[in-house]
Amino acid sequence: MTQDFKQMTAAEARTAFYVDFEGGMDAPPVLMGILRKYTQQYVVDPAFRSLEPGYLELRQAVATVVTRAEKQERRIVSWSGHDLEIVRSLTKEPELIRRFEARYINGRALAVRWATRTPGIAKPDTGDLELYLALIGFDVPESARPGQAGKTIRSLRPSLDAGRQPTEHQAQRWTDLLERNRYDCEGMRAVCIRAATDLERVDKKARKARKGRKKRRPGKS
Repeated sequence: MTQDFKQMTAAEARTAFYVDFEGGMDAPPVLMGILRKYTQQYVVDPAFRSLEPGYLELRQAVATVVTRAEKQERRIVSWSGHDLEIVRSLTKEPELIRRFEARYINGRALAVRWATRTPGIAKPDTGDLELYLALIGFDVPESARPGQAGKTIRSLRPSLDAGRQPTEHQAQRWTDLLERNRYDCEGMRAVCIRAATDLERVDKKARKARKGRKKRRPGKS
């Protein structure tokens, strides 16, 4: 049976772990951010392990969030199925993948369902996170705006592979990437809480309307 990764209550949205990977296009991730009360970040590419924050293998980083989510009975949310596919790339860890999937929610799918079903919400043309952040008025500083992660990683990799320290400019770009990752996690949380809360209200209103229609039906003779 296909799993439904877009159903989450408002209570679950408020307590969930929010996960965001940063990496180049069609390439393994370099960084993993995990937000609960604050954002923890792990470098998950060994070539970048000399940079802050600390380094964990991808399997270790995924296992960390799964174990926490299980112990604390929380969901794990990312913005799109891309992050889920990164976890599924750990083909030698089928049990870890199963455990991750058991708690996983696709934040974008939840947000699209919210924008589609909620009166007064203008559904964005695409599922880009920044459009949904704008929809709820979540402010993102210029340094944390999207589009630079891949360029930053491509800029840093030759120097790191050669054992050289990043230049001042490269170091600032890495700092901006960390900031972008943190804002993505925080913004995703804000969108998902709003979406889950509004959907609960819409569903409650729809149930009440259905109940009212049933009461008004003429009885059988």
